[in-house]
Amino acid sequence: MKLTATSLSLAAFLFFPIFAGAQVRETPVTLGLVEGGNPQGYVQGANNEGILFSTQQGATGQMMAYDRIRGEGLDKLIRFEERTEVLGPARALFSAGQFKEAADAFGKIARDYAIILNAPQNFATEALFYQIESLKRAGLYEAMAPIVKLPVANTINTKLVDAYKRPFEFHKLWGLFGGGDIEALKTALEIYQEPQTGAEKLLSSPNFKKLPPDELAQLAFLRAKVYEKEGDTANALEDYYRCFTLGFGSDVLLSKLAMGAAMQIQRQDPRIASENKSAIVQLQSIAYFYSRRFGKDSMPPEFQEFAVMPDLPKPQLVEDAVDEEEPGDGEKKEETPETEEGGEKKGEEGDKDDKEEKPED
Repeated sequence: MKLTATSLSLAAFLFFPIFAGAQVRETPVTLGLVEGGNPQGYVQGANNEGILFSTQQGATGQMMAYDRIRGEGLDKLIRFEERTEVLGPARALFSAGQFKEAADAFGKIARDYAIILNAPQNFATEALFYQIESLKRAGLYEAMAPIVKLPVANTINTKLVDAYKRPFEFHKLWGLFGGGDIEALKTALEIYQEPQTGAEKLLSSPNFKKLPPDELAQLAFLRAKVYEKEGDTANALEDYYRCFTLGFGSDVLLSKLAMGAAMQIQRQDPRIASENKSAIVQLQSIAYFYSRRFGKDSMPPEFQEFAVMPDLPKPQLVEDAVDEEEPGDGEKKEETPETEEGGEKKGEEGDKDDKEEKPED
């Protein structure tokens, strides 16, 4: 197999590790070439044109252009031998719901294997994506903010398949929230909202476009934070309710956060202090639901006293309503139809012979 060599200085320029402190300088790989079989060797770097490939460990690599590797687009036959082994422990932490630990593990992979971040469907970029996703699920939005802004984060859009791109757009929204850039978040949310025209101008808050429930739940939570920052607690409360309703089955953490934020707004309602029954029932409803779903002990102490089933008025049954309209002893009841002699009603045929005969069998 004959490869086109590159100078060491050019290779150093093209493939200098993007993350400072990257530990891995080469990683084993098997390639599927258009011509030349399926050589095994080591990737020492990657860019948009190809990979730096060596058939000998530690030897100087040579440029292998992507058009020499079988496959179209991102579906190049580049099999990273360590993918499963390296990602396995971090994936186990993620599956177990240990998101903070998973974020640390995925982040280390992305840094250590930075040499392959520009290769198609590489596992370092996959690890970077799951580092951000783990931080989101752990509620560590502030930690997300600088990572989604890194230049290498764009490899999620350019080096992974389409399934990663849409979630990454939402990661950016969470990054704006985590970074405290509320004005930028408000602007970013506008593309997900229906324009307020015609009768919709009467709505206090724009409707969201038709999107999957998990996306709508995230948008509702983030917009609620914008409203709350602006002092619009009524619309914030409405979006928090929308969020935990939509996210109840798909995002437990987000649903829990939205319910907690809604209770916080309701607890500050001055009507609670004046013991307004309607306000108390509203707070009791969500606090009781929260306690049944997540446990009363997980609630802040100031909400626990409200975690009881609300005393709602008993609905009146239709039968009860009818009974109340029945006339009393002193009222005249509606007369029944008069009858002729013999107990037969007027208009009915009493003579059996006059009735229509059944057809004979």
